[in-house]
Amino acid sequence: MTMLRTLIWFAVAAVAMLGAVWLAERPGNVIVEWRGWRLDTSVGVLLVGVVFLILLGVALWLLYRWIVGAPGAFLEGWGESRRRRGYRELTQGLAAVAAGDGAEAQRHARKAEQLLSEPALTLLLSAQAAQLNGDRDGANRAFKAMLEDEQMAFLGLRGLIAQSLRDGNQAQALDYAERAFALKPQTPWVVHSLFDMQAQLRQWHAAQDTLDAGMRRKVVSADRGRTLRALLLVERSRAAEHDGHDADALGLAREAFGLAPERIAVTSRLAALQIKAGDRKRATKTLERGWTLAPHPDLAALYLEASGESDPLKRVSVMQRLAARKPDDMESHLALAQATLEAGLWGEARRHLEAAGGSNPPVRVCRMMAELEERAAADPAKVRDWLARAAEAPADKAWRCTACGAHHEAWHSVCESCGAFGTLHWRAPGTYGQILPPGSAPRPAIGMTAMNTVSGG
Repeated sequence: MTMLRTLIWFAVAAVAMLGAVWLAERPGNVIVEWRGWRLDTSVGVLLVGVVFLILLGVALWLLYRWIVGAPGAFLEGWGESRRRRGYRELTQGLAAVAAGDGAEAQRHARKAEQLLSEPALTLLLSAQAAQLNGDRDGANRAFKAMLEDEQMAFLGLRGLIAQSLRDGNQAQALDYAERAFALKPQTPWVVHSLFDMQAQLRQWHAAQDTLDAGMRRKVVSADRGRTLRALLLVERSRAAEHDGHDADALGLAREAFGLAPERIAVTSRLAALQIKAGDRKRATKTLERGWTLAPHPDLAALYLEASGESDPLKRVSVMQRLAARKPDDMESHLALAQATLEAGLWGEARRHLEAAGGSNPPVRVCRMMAELEERAAADPAKVRDWLARAAEAPADKAWRCTACGAHHEAWHSVCESCGAFGTLHWRAPGTYGQILPPGSAPRPAIGMTAMNTVSGG
């Protein structure tokens, strides 16, 4: 490219030189008379003069343009400098937020606000800096100011949802979540948050509408939506029974069982209502199907209740029919061990407990073995030995939240620790994340996880 330009300039210079030589050989004369003035010169001198006048005119025009445009150029350069400094402060402020330095972030936020005329960017930094410093009022003011900007409104609503949840104001958080859902109903965290908040406030119909909207927009998969819908129907069934509408309660429970028979809460709900209605045969079939999919002690207790047997030996036969649905499962062995223990069949009880505990029996097996030794042989040493093993044995399965790991004594549709819906499962500790002890302080969250953890019992 450089070589081509050199050749072009060389060609232009050669043409100019040839032109000059040609004019020198043919000087000619030019006579100009104007208002008493007379000019005698050659053609070459005249051409040089014309070129000079053209160049002088261009120079004067450029000087005029510079003089006229200088103030505007100065102001523009000064404004550009302010923007550069403002963006530098904004960048440093965001870095301070990432480092967790609230005071430094707030200092840069103030400078950025002074230098930049773009409140959308500086408001976000101001809100984050206020959050780091624990300034709830300042953060709320910044997030609410974002609502006035169409492009920042959604982000402001998310911040206000988080603030409201931290303050324990669920009603206010729900209002903001509904506004966010109206703006962007296809955003996953909006659907999840709104769904869980509606469930926490027991707004089952509204939660169902939100779930349906999430499924239509593919935010919730069909399989997860099916399970969550079943659990919503369980809660609606409870509400109907509480209001004295037993027929509606039974119909809702039956619909829930048709959607998710693998969920223990769904099976036990339908079976309990069938027993209450006097339909023990249907309750037995419901429990047998549920046991095949997900055995649980509550189902075993309901099965015995549905049988109507009070004789201990006959109750063993009843439990054998249920356990035969899943004979190798630990819960089947434990259910049979309990039944045989109550019937005084010590050998059978020991056999099932050994099968359930294996080489490293959990707490429940150890305690049942201690009870067996006490009732069968009345051997205090063996009882103490099993109780000592129970103190160091692996923890039993229990209702644990797959979102936060919190332990619950009974099943609830909404986790009492993190507020997620449908996340309690019958699991051993360590299956899903860290397990929190009962009564642990709830952790505030906006990203609800119910729709991401809906598998199993």
